[in-house]
Amino acid sequence: MRRRGAEAGRDGGTTREAALRPSLRPALAASLAAALAVGVALTGCATDGDQVGPRFITPPLIRYSSVLWPVPLELIDAQPGSRVRITASLDASRGTWTSAASYDVGADGTVDLARDKPLFAPFAEPDSAGLFWSLRGPSLGPVDLAQQWMHDTNPVTLTASDGDRVVARRTFRLEGLGGTLRGRTVYTHDLVPAGDGAALPPHETHEDQPVGRFYDASSIERPTGPAVLMFDDPSPGASADFTAALLSQFGASVFVVPMTSADGVHVSTVTDAGTISAILDWMDRLAAVDARHIFVYGTGASEQLAIWAANRFPTRLHGLFAGAGPAELLCLAGSSASPVFEGSVGVPCERSPGVGTTAAPPLVGVNGPVVLTCGEEDRVFPGACDVQLELTGTRTPRAGDKLLVGSHAAHAVTVPPGLPIALPAPGDGSGADGQATEQARIQFWNAVGQLLLQAVLS
Repeated sequence: MRRRGAEAGRDGGTTREAALRPSLRPALAASLAAALAVGVALTGCATDGDQVGPRFITPPLIRYSSVLWPVPLELIDAQPGSRVRITASLDASRGTWTSAASYDVGADGTVDLARDKPLFAPFAEPDSAGLFWSLRGPSLGPVDLAQQWMHDTNPVTLTASDGDRVVARRTFRLEGLGGTLRGRTVYTHDLVPAGDGAALPPHETHEDQPVGRFYDASSIERPTGPAVLMFDDPSPGASADFTAALLSQFGASVFVVPMTSADGVHVSTVTDAGTISAILDWMDRLAAVDARHIFVYGTGASEQLAIWAANRFPTRLHGLFAGAGPAELLCLAGSSASPVFEGSVGVPCERSPGVGTTAAPPLVGVNGPVVLTCGEEDRVFPGACDVQLELTGTRTPRAGDKLLVGSHAAHAVTVPPGLPIALPAPGDGSGADGQATEQARIQFWNAVGQLLLQAVLS
Protein backbone atom coordinates (compact mmCIF):
# COMPACT_ATOMS: atom_id res chain seq x y z
CA MET A 1 0.00 0.00 0.00
CA ARG A 2 1.34 3.42 -0.89
CA ARG A 3 2.74 5.64 1.84
CA ARG A 4 3.84 9.26 1.89
CA GLY A 5 4.77 11.79 4.52
CA ALA A 6 6.43 11.40 7.88
CA GLU A 7 5.23 8.85 10.37
CA ALA A 8 2.73 10.40 12.75
CA GLY A 9 3.18 9.55 16.42
CA ARG A 10 -0.14 7.82 17.03
CA ASP A 11 0.26 5.88 20.25
CA GLY A 12 0.61 8.24 23.14
CA GLY A 13 0.42 11.38 21.01
CA THR A 14 -1.74 13.01 23.65
CA THR A 15 -1.42 10.38 26.36
CA ARG A 16 1.41 10.68 28.84
CA GLU A 17 2.38 7.15 29.89
CA ALA A 18 4.41 6.59 33.03
CA ALA A 19 5.39 2.92 33.22
CA LEU A 20 6.08 1.81 36.78
CA ARG A 21 8.39 -0.69 35.18
CA PRO A 22 8.20 -1.37 31.45
CA SER A 23 7.34 -5.00 30.74
CA LEU A 24 7.74 -4.71 26.96
CA ARG A 25 9.91 -2.58 24.73
CA PRO A 26 7.81 0.10 22.93
CA ALA A 27 8.18 -1.51 19.51
CA LEU A 28 7.12 -4.90 20.83
CA ALA A 29 4.22 -3.34 22.71
CA ALA A 30 3.06 -1.55 19.56
CA SER A 31 3.30 -4.77 17.54
CA LEU A 32 1.33 -6.69 20.13
CA ALA A 33 -1.29 -3.95 20.26
CA ALA A 34 -1.63 -4.12 16.49
CA ALA A 35 -2.00 -7.89 16.64
CA LEU A 36 -4.69 -7.56 19.28
CA ALA A 37 -6.53 -4.93 17.27
CA VAL A 38 -6.56 -7.01 14.10
CA GLY A 39 -7.28 -10.26 15.87
CA VAL A 40 -10.02 -8.92 18.10
CA ALA A 41 -11.82 -6.26 16.16
CA LEU A 42 -10.96 -6.94 12.57
CA THR A 43 -11.28 -9.91 10.23
CA GLY A 44 -12.73 -9.77 6.68
CA CYS A 45 -12.33 -8.23 3.21
CA ALA A 46 -11.13 -5.16 1.26
CA THR A 47 -12.42 -3.46 -1.90
CA ASP A 48 -13.00 -5.22 -5.22
CA GLY A 49 -9.59 -5.61 -6.85
CA ASP A 50 -11.11 -4.89 -10.31
CA GLN A 51 -12.47 -1.48 -9.30
CA VAL A 52 -10.88 1.56 -10.98
CA GLY A 53 -11.03 5.28 -10.26
CA PRO A 54 -11.11 6.97 -6.83
CA ARG A 55 -11.91 4.49 -4.08
CA PHE A 56 -11.32 3.69 -0.42
CA ILE A 57 -8.97 0.80 0.25
CA THR A 58 -7.93 -1.17 3.33
CA PRO A 59 -5.51 -4.09 3.63
CA PRO A 60 -6.84 -7.54 2.70
CA LEU A 61 -8.74 -9.47 5.38
CA ILE A 62 -10.06 -6.40 7.16
CA ARG A 63 -13.59 -5.96 8.40
CA TYR A 64 -14.44 -3.23 10.88
CA SER A 65 -16.23 -3.84 14.16
CA SER A 66 -17.78 -1.17 16.37
CA VAL A 67 -14.80 -1.60 18.75
CA LEU A 68 -12.08 -0.27 16.52
CA TRP A 69 -8.36 0.36 16.65
CA PRO A 70 -6.94 2.59 13.86
CA VAL A 71 -5.94 0.52 10.83
CA PRO A 72 -4.72 1.56 7.35
CA LEU A 73 -7.40 3.37 5.36
CA GLU A 74 -6.75 5.32 2.15
CA LEU A 75 -8.56 7.12 -0.62
CA ILE A 76 -6.61 6.47 -3.81
CA ASP A 77 -6.69 7.69 -7.43
CA ALA A 78 -8.27 11.04 -6.52
CA GLN A 79 -7.44 14.26 -8.37
CA PRO A 80 -3.95 15.38 -7.24
CA GLY A 81 -3.98 18.79 -5.57
CA SER A 82 -7.74 18.82 -5.00
CA ARG A 83 -9.48 19.04 -1.64
CA VAL A 84 -12.02 16.39 -0.75
CA ARG A 85 -14.63 16.34 1.98
CA ILE A 86 -15.09 12.88 3.47
CA THR A 87 -18.39 12.38 5.27
CA ALA A 88 -19.28 9.42 7.49
CA SER A 89 -22.97 8.65 7.87
CA LEU A 90 -25.04 5.99 9.57
CA ASP A 91 -28.80 5.74 9.14
CA ALA A 92 -30.19 3.36 11.74
CA SER A 93 -33.57 2.64 13.30
CA ARG A 94 -32.64 4.77 16.29
CA GLY A 95 -31.54 7.80 14.28
CA THR A 96 -28.80 9.21 12.09
CA TRP A 97 -25.11 9.66 12.99
CA THR A 98 -22.68 11.79 10.99
CA SER A 99 -19.11 13.08 11.00
CA ALA A 100 -16.90 14.73 8.39
CA ALA A 101 -13.36 15.94 7.66
CA SER A 102 -11.60 17.57 4.71
CA TYR A 103 -8.25 16.49 3.27
CA ASP A 104 -5.87 17.84 0.65
CA VAL A 105 -5.09 15.20 -1.97
CA GLY A 106 -1.37 14.65 -2.47
CA ALA A 107 0.53 14.67 -5.72
CA ASP A 108 0.12 10.90 -6.00
CA GLY A 109 -3.69 11.18 -5.79
CA THR A 110 -3.79 9.58 -2.34
CA VAL A 111 -5.30 10.57 1.00
CA ASP A 112 -3.87 8.38 3.76
CA LEU A 113 -6.21 8.87 6.71
CA ALA A 114 -3.69 7.33 9.10
CA ARG A 115 -0.99 9.87 8.15
CA ASP A 116 -2.56 12.95 6.61
CA LYS A 117 -3.71 15.84 8.77
CA PRO A 118 -7.47 16.49 8.57
CA LEU A 119 -8.99 19.93 7.98
CA PHE A 120 -12.29 21.23 9.38
CA ALA A 121 -12.73 18.05 11.42
CA PRO A 122 -13.72 17.10 14.99
CA PHE A 123 -10.18 15.73 15.43
CA ALA A 124 -6.93 17.58 14.78
CA GLU A 125 -4.38 14.83 14.13
CA PRO A 126 -4.23 12.01 11.56
CA ASP A 127 -6.49 9.14 12.61
CA SER A 128 -7.83 6.45 10.29
CA ALA A 129 -10.62 5.65 12.77
CA GLY A 130 -11.45 9.29 13.46
CA LEU A 131 -14.53 9.42 11.23
CA PHE A 132 -15.96 6.44 13.10
CA TRP A 133 -15.44 7.35 16.76
CA SER A 134 -16.39 10.99 16.08
CA LEU A 135 -19.85 10.08 14.79
CA ARG A 136 -22.53 12.18 16.50
CA GLY A 137 -26.20 11.34 16.64
CA PRO A 138 -29.22 11.09 18.94
CA SER A 139 -28.82 10.62 22.69
CA LEU A 140 -29.75 7.06 23.66
CA GLY A 141 -30.57 5.43 26.98
CA PRO A 142 -28.33 2.67 28.40
CA VAL A 143 -30.24 -0.25 26.86
CA ASP A 144 -30.49 1.27 23.38
CA LEU A 145 -26.89 2.48 23.55
CA ALA A 146 -25.61 -1.04 24.21
CA GLN A 147 -27.90 -2.55 21.60
CA GLN A 148 -26.84 0.00 18.97
CA TRP A 149 -23.07 -0.32 19.32
CA MET A 150 -22.48 -3.77 20.83
CA HIS A 151 -25.18 -5.94 19.26
CA ASP A 152 -26.38 -4.37 16.02
CA THR A 153 -24.41 -4.23 12.78
CA ASN A 154 -24.02 -0.57 11.78
CA PRO A 155 -23.41 0.23 8.09
CA VAL A 156 -21.30 3.40 8.14
CA THR A 157 -20.83 4.93 4.70
CA LEU A 158 -17.80 7.07 3.84
CA THR A 159 -18.47 9.47 0.97
CA ALA A 160 -15.67 11.52 -0.59
CA SER A 161 -16.81 14.66 -2.44
CA ASP A 162 -14.89 17.21 -4.49
CA GLY A 163 -17.19 20.20 -4.26
CA ASP A 164 -20.64 18.99 -5.29
CA ARG A 165 -19.27 15.91 -7.06
CA VAL A 166 -19.13 12.54 -5.29
CA VAL A 167 -15.86 10.86 -6.21
CA ALA A 168 -15.88 7.75 -4.01
CA ARG A 169 -18.13 5.90 -1.62
CA ARG A 170 -17.72 2.81 0.52
CA THR A 171 -19.81 1.25 3.30
CA PHE A 172 -18.18 -0.36 6.34
CA ARG A 173 -20.30 -2.74 8.36
CA LEU A 174 -19.44 -2.26 12.04
CA GLU A 175 -20.33 -5.49 13.80
CA GLY A 176 -21.11 -5.34 17.50
CA LEU A 177 -18.73 -7.50 19.52
CA GLY A 178 -21.51 -8.40 21.94
CA GLY A 179 -23.67 -10.00 19.27
CA THR A 180 -22.34 -13.48 19.96
CA LEU A 181 -21.60 -13.04 23.66
CA ARG A 182 -23.70 -15.27 25.87
CA GLY A 183 -23.75 -14.82 29.62
CA ARG A 184 -25.06 -16.89 32.49
CA THR A 185 -26.75 -15.38 35.51
CA VAL A 186 -25.22 -16.86 38.67
CA TYR A 187 -27.42 -17.25 41.75
CA THR A 188 -26.65 -17.77 45.40
CA HIS A 189 -27.32 -21.50 45.19
CA ASP A 190 -24.83 -21.81 42.31
CA LEU A 191 -22.02 -20.69 44.62
CA VAL A 192 -22.56 -23.60 46.99
CA PRO A 193 -20.36 -26.66 46.33
CA ALA A 194 -22.36 -29.83 45.75
CA GLY A 195 -23.29 -31.36 49.07
CA ASP A 196 -22.21 -28.36 51.15
CA GLY A 197 -25.35 -26.64 52.36
CA ALA A 198 -23.44 -24.71 54.99
CA ALA A 199 -21.34 -22.72 52.54
CA LEU A 200 -23.89 -20.09 51.51
CA PRO A 201 -22.56 -16.52 51.50
CA PRO A 202 -23.58 -14.29 54.43
CA HIS A 203 -26.92 -12.45 54.27
CA GLU A 204 -28.17 -14.79 51.55
CA THR A 205 -28.96 -17.94 53.48
CA HIS A 206 -32.72 -17.49 53.35
CA GLU A 207 -33.26 -16.27 49.82
CA ASP A 208 -31.81 -17.32 46.50
CA GLN A 209 -30.67 -14.18 44.69
CA PRO A 210 -28.69 -13.34 41.55
CA VAL A 211 -25.15 -12.35 42.50
CA GLY A 212 -23.68 -11.64 39.07
CA ARG A 213 -23.29 -12.71 35.49
CA PHE A 214 -20.58 -14.95 34.05
CA TYR A 215 -19.25 -14.90 30.49
CA ASP A 216 -17.29 -18.01 29.53
CA ALA A 217 -14.48 -17.34 27.04
CA SER A 218 -13.22 -20.92 26.85
CA SER A 219 -13.07 -22.73 23.52
CA ILE A 220 -12.11 -26.10 22.12
CA GLU A 221 -8.70 -24.65 21.24
CA ARG A 222 -8.22 -23.07 24.69
CA PRO A 223 -10.43 -24.81 27.25
CA THR A 224 -8.80 -22.95 30.16
CA GLY A 225 -7.80 -19.31 30.36
CA PRO A 226 -7.60 -16.20 32.54
CA ALA A 227 -10.61 -14.57 34.13
CA VAL A 228 -11.62 -11.10 35.24
CA LEU A 229 -13.68 -10.32 38.34
CA MET A 230 -15.38 -7.09 37.29
CA PHE A 231 -17.08 -4.65 39.62
CA ASP A 232 -19.29 -3.06 37.01
CA ASP A 233 -18.89 0.61 36.13
CA PRO A 234 -22.41 1.80 35.30
CA SER A 235 -21.31 4.88 33.32
CA PRO A 236 -22.19 5.04 29.59
CA GLY A 237 -19.86 2.97 27.42
CA ALA A 238 -17.74 1.77 30.35
CA SER A 239 -20.19 -0.76 31.76
CA ALA A 240 -19.97 -4.52 31.34
CA ASP A 241 -22.42 -4.26 28.43
CA PHE A 242 -19.48 -2.82 26.49
CA THR A 243 -16.33 -4.04 28.23
CA ALA A 244 -17.17 -7.70 28.97
CA ALA A 245 -17.35 -8.50 25.27
CA LEU A 246 -13.91 -7.00 24.66
CA LEU A 247 -12.34 -8.80 27.62
CA SER A 248 -13.85 -12.02 26.32
CA GLN A 249 -12.34 -11.36 22.88
CA PHE A 250 -8.96 -11.08 24.59
CA GLY A 251 -9.49 -14.63 25.88
CA ALA A 252 -10.64 -13.88 29.44
CA SER A 253 -13.80 -15.18 31.05
CA VAL A 254 -15.61 -12.45 32.98
CA PHE A 255 -17.65 -12.48 36.18
CA VAL A 256 -19.59 -9.23 36.49
CA VAL A 257 -20.70 -8.06 39.93
CA PRO A 258 -23.47 -5.48 39.27
CA MET A 259 -22.95 -1.98 40.66
CA THR A 260 -24.93 1.26 40.60
CA SER A 261 -23.87 4.86 41.09
CA ALA A 262 -25.83 8.10 41.04
CA ASP A 263 -22.88 10.48 40.78
CA GLY A 264 -20.12 8.44 39.11
CA VAL A 265 -17.99 8.60 42.27
CA HIS A 266 -19.88 6.84 45.07
CA VAL A 267 -21.40 3.40 44.53
CA SER A 268 -24.97 2.77 45.58
CA THR A 269 -24.65 -0.99 45.92
CA VAL A 270 -23.62 -3.00 48.99
CA THR A 271 -21.08 -5.83 48.59
CA ASP A 272 -20.28 -8.55 51.09
CA ALA A 273 -16.73 -9.94 51.36
CA GLY A 274 -18.16 -13.40 51.91
CA THR A 275 -20.01 -13.24 48.62
CA ILE A 276 -16.85 -12.18 46.74
CA SER A 277 -14.96 -15.03 48.39
CA ALA A 278 -17.68 -17.46 47.32
CA ILE A 279 -17.52 -16.12 43.75
CA LEU A 280 -13.78 -16.72 43.66
CA ASP A 281 -14.32 -20.24 45.05
CA TRP A 282 -16.90 -20.86 42.34
CA MET A 283 -14.55 -19.70 39.59
CA ASP A 284 -11.76 -21.84 41.05
CA ARG A 285 -13.95 -24.88 40.45
CA LEU A 286 -14.56 -24.05 36.78
CA ALA A 287 -12.49 -25.88 34.18
CA ALA A 288 -12.65 -22.74 32.02
CA VAL A 289 -10.80 -20.57 34.56
CA ASP A 290 -7.09 -20.60 35.24
CA ALA A 291 -7.13 -19.79 38.96
CA ARG A 292 -3.53 -18.50 38.75
CA HIS A 293 -4.65 -15.64 36.52
CA ILE A 294 -7.79 -14.02 37.90
CA PHE A 295 -7.64 -10.24 37.53
CA VAL A 296 -9.89 -7.74 39.27
CA TYR A 297 -11.35 -4.84 37.29
CA GLY A 298 -13.07 -1.68 38.49
CA THR A 299 -13.28 1.76 36.90
CA GLY A 300 -15.04 5.00 37.77
CA ALA A 301 -17.09 4.62 40.91
CA SER A 302 -16.15 0.94 41.09
CA GLU A 303 -12.39 1.51 41.20
CA GLN A 304 -12.51 1.66 44.99
CA LEU A 305 -14.12 -1.80 45.14
CA ALA A 306 -11.52 -3.33 42.81
CA ILE A 307 -8.73 -1.90 44.99
CA TRP A 308 -10.46 -3.15 48.14
CA ALA A 309 -10.76 -6.66 46.62
CA ALA A 310 -7.12 -6.65 45.47
CA ASN A 311 -6.08 -5.97 49.07
CA ARG A 312 -8.66 -8.25 50.66
CA PHE A 313 -7.83 -11.28 48.46
CA PRO A 314 -4.16 -10.76 47.53
CA THR A 315 -3.33 -14.45 47.07
CA ARG A 316 -6.34 -15.12 44.87
CA LEU A 317 -6.25 -12.15 42.51
CA HIS A 318 -3.35 -11.94 40.10
CA GLY A 319 -3.57 -8.33 38.93
CA LEU A 320 -5.58 -5.12 38.94
CA PHE A 321 -7.11 -2.98 36.16
CA ALA A 322 -8.53 0.30 37.50
CA GLY A 323 -8.87 4.01 36.93
CA ALA A 324 -10.97 7.16 36.66
CA GLY A 325 -12.25 6.92 40.22
CA PRO A 326 -11.44 7.24 43.92
CA ALA A 327 -9.03 4.86 45.61
CA GLU A 328 -10.30 5.06 49.18
CA LEU A 329 -13.46 3.18 50.09
CA LEU A 330 -16.26 5.77 50.00
CA CYS A 331 -19.45 5.50 51.99
CA LEU A 332 -22.75 5.24 50.20
CA ALA A 333 -23.70 8.66 48.80
CA GLY A 334 -25.11 11.02 51.43
CA SER A 335 -24.55 8.65 54.34
CA SER A 336 -21.92 7.07 56.56
CA ALA A 337 -22.96 3.53 55.57
CA SER A 338 -20.23 1.38 54.07
CA PRO A 339 -20.63 -0.26 50.65
CA VAL A 340 -18.62 -3.29 51.85
CA PHE A 341 -19.43 -5.64 54.73
CA GLU A 342 -17.39 -8.34 56.44
CA GLY A 343 -20.19 -10.52 57.71
CA SER A 344 -22.46 -8.01 59.50
CA VAL A 345 -19.79 -5.36 60.05
CA GLY A 346 -19.29 -2.50 57.61
CA VAL A 347 -15.73 -1.84 56.45
CA PRO A 348 -14.61 1.70 57.44
CA CYS A 349 -15.30 4.25 54.70
CA GLU A 350 -14.93 7.96 53.95
CA ARG A 351 -17.90 10.22 53.16
CA SER A 352 -16.07 12.15 50.43
CA PRO A 353 -12.92 11.46 48.42
CA GLY A 354 -9.73 13.10 49.57
CA VAL A 355 -11.11 14.75 52.72
CA GLY A 356 -10.87 11.93 55.26
CA THR A 357 -8.00 10.52 57.24
CA THR A 358 -7.54 7.41 55.10
CA ALA A 359 -4.46 7.40 52.87
CA ALA A 360 -4.38 5.62 49.55
CA PRO A 361 -4.64 1.87 50.18
CA PRO A 362 -1.32 0.12 49.58
CA LEU A 363 -1.05 -2.01 46.46
CA VAL A 364 2.08 -3.78 47.63
CA GLY A 365 0.11 -6.98 48.20
CA VAL A 366 -1.08 -7.31 44.61
CA ASN A 367 0.96 -10.23 43.30
CA GLY A 368 0.59 -9.50 39.60
CA PRO A 369 0.59 -6.42 37.37
CA VAL A 370 -1.33 -3.22 38.05
CA VAL A 371 -2.69 -1.02 35.24
CA LEU A 372 -4.06 2.37 36.29
CA THR A 373 -5.51 5.08 34.06
CA CYS A 374 -7.07 8.53 34.26
CA GLY A 375 -7.91 11.62 32.23
CA GLU A 376 -6.36 14.93 33.25
CA GLU A 377 -9.55 16.77 32.30
CA ASP A 378 -11.89 14.47 34.24
CA ARG A 379 -14.91 16.54 35.30
CA VAL A 380 -16.78 13.67 36.99
CA PHE A 381 -13.93 13.06 39.44
CA PRO A 382 -11.37 15.86 39.03
CA GLY A 383 -8.92 14.20 41.42
CA ALA A 384 -8.65 10.99 39.40
CA CYS A 385 -5.05 11.48 38.25
CA ASP A 386 -3.89 12.55 41.72
CA VAL A 387 -5.37 9.29 43.01
CA GLN A 388 -3.57 7.14 40.46
CA LEU A 389 -0.26 8.88 41.11
CA GLU A 390 -0.65 8.36 44.85
CA LEU A 391 -1.49 4.70 44.33
CA THR A 392 1.68 4.08 42.34
CA GLY A 393 3.72 5.33 45.29
CA THR A 394 2.36 2.55 47.50
CA ARG A 395 3.96 -0.21 45.45
CA THR A 396 7.36 -1.36 44.30
CA PRO A 397 7.15 -1.46 40.48
CA ARG A 398 6.66 -4.87 38.93
CA ALA A 399 6.65 -6.25 35.41
CA GLY A 400 3.51 -5.19 33.55
CA ASP A 401 2.72 -2.23 35.82
CA LYS A 402 1.53 0.88 33.98
CA LEU A 403 0.25 4.29 34.92
CA LEU A 404 -1.53 5.88 31.94
CA VAL A 405 -2.27 9.57 32.32
CA GLY A 406 -4.39 10.91 29.45
CA SER A 407 -3.35 14.49 28.78
CA HIS A 408 -6.44 16.53 27.80
CA ALA A 409 -8.54 13.36 28.18
CA ALA A 410 -12.01 13.35 29.73
CA HIS A 411 -13.45 10.99 32.35
CA ALA A 412 -14.44 8.15 30.01
CA VAL A 413 -10.95 6.76 29.35
CA THR A 414 -12.00 3.11 29.84
CA VAL A 415 -14.67 2.95 27.13
CA PRO A 416 -13.48 0.54 24.39
CA PRO A 417 -11.76 2.29 21.46
CA GLY A 418 -13.79 3.31 18.45
CA LEU A 419 -17.13 3.71 20.20
CA PRO A 420 -18.69 7.17 19.68
CA ILE A 421 -19.76 7.34 23.32
CA ALA A 422 -19.07 9.81 26.16
CA LEU A 423 -16.56 11.86 24.18
CA PRO A 424 -16.27 15.63 24.71
CA ALA A 425 -17.51 17.77 21.84
CA PRO A 426 -15.13 20.32 20.27
CA GLY A 427 -15.45 23.68 22.00
CA ASP A 428 -17.72 22.43 24.79
CA GLY A 429 -15.68 24.37 27.36
CA SER A 430 -14.67 21.29 29.36
CA GLY A 431 -11.00 21.54 28.47
CA ALA A 432 -11.07 17.91 27.34
CA ASP A 433 -10.34 16.74 23.81
CA GLY A 434 -12.17 13.92 22.04
CA GLN A 435 -9.14 12.60 20.18
CA ALA A 436 -7.00 12.70 23.33
CA THR A 437 -9.70 10.72 25.15
CA GLU A 438 -9.83 8.19 22.31
CA GLN A 439 -6.06 7.78 22.41
CA ALA A 440 -6.20 7.27 26.18
CA ARG A 441 -8.72 4.49 25.57
CA ILE A 442 -6.36 2.83 23.10
CA GLN A 443 -3.51 3.03 25.61
CA PHE A 444 -5.58 1.48 28.39
CA TRP A 445 -6.99 -1.37 26.34
CA ASN A 446 -3.62 -2.09 24.75
CA ALA A 447 -2.18 -2.54 28.25
CA VAL A 448 -5.10 -4.71 29.41
CA GLY A 449 -5.02 -6.77 26.22
CA GLN A 450 -1.27 -7.38 26.41
CA LEU A 451 -1.51 -8.76 29.96
CA LEU A 452 -4.52 -10.95 29.22
CA LEU A 453 -2.92 -12.29 26.06
CA GLN A 454 0.20 -13.13 28.03
CA ALA A 455 -1.96 -14.99 30.56
CA VAL A 456 -3.74 -16.86 27.75
CA LEU A 457 -0.42 -17.91 26.22
CA SER A 458 1.00 -18.97 29.57
